[in-house]
Amino acid sequence: MDDWLIYRGQGQPDPERIGRLPDPPRWRRFSGEPLPIEAPPIDHSSTRRLGTRAPLPIQDDEALQLINAALYLRRPLLVTGEPGSGKSTLAHAVAHELGLGRVLQWPIVSRSELRDGLYAYDAIGRLHDAQLSRERDPRHEGESEDGGGIGRYIRLGPLGTALLPGGRPRVLLIDELDKSDIDLPNDLLNVLEEGEFRIPELERIADRPGQRTVHVLDE
Repeated sequence: MDDWLIYRGQGQPDPERIGRLPDPPRWRRFSGEPLPIEAPPIDHSSTRRLGTRAPLPIQDDEALQLINAALYLRRPLLVTGEPGSGKSTLAHAVAHELGLGRVLQWPIVSRSELRDGLYAYDAIGRLHDAQLSRERDPRHEGESEDGGGIGRYIRLGPLGTALLPGGRPRVLLIDELDKSDIDLPNDLLNVLEEGEFRIPELERIADRPGQRTVHVLDE
């Protein structure tokens, strides 16, 4: 009866098990070819929660079924419970057991907006670098019209990184969602449903020569 379980909650790493997932439902298939990127290995944030030994097995069969249903359906999972009950640790346990790399974490506060999780654009840093270039060479007029180098000033957030079409999924922990502004959950659900988002700073230069591809930083 447990053969269908991808995550078994036993704490023993089995990175090959995630490959046994069937294709996602038709309504959860998105465009985009897998990128040749690998997730960083788990870091101290996971080892601090899980310890050096294998975590204790999960005894709650209903919880296991819900976690695996979310994996099969490619749906987010809302975890509730008292403080200290292991809600955050669960995300790290899933990443550890299935070999999904470092957990992407987005801690929510009352001022958090959707864009905070998607990406950040350092316009001040870009302007500062352009000024330094002009000071070194007065003939230099800043960045060329093709917008070269803009990717150095755009960094994807944890949500934006999780949405990249990688070869393996990433675990994204959105912590303390109940502390958010009332609009954030709805905005978040829309992005998760569509599986994509826009970066206006790149859209403005998309029609310029040489801008078919822009490399940006990820989380």
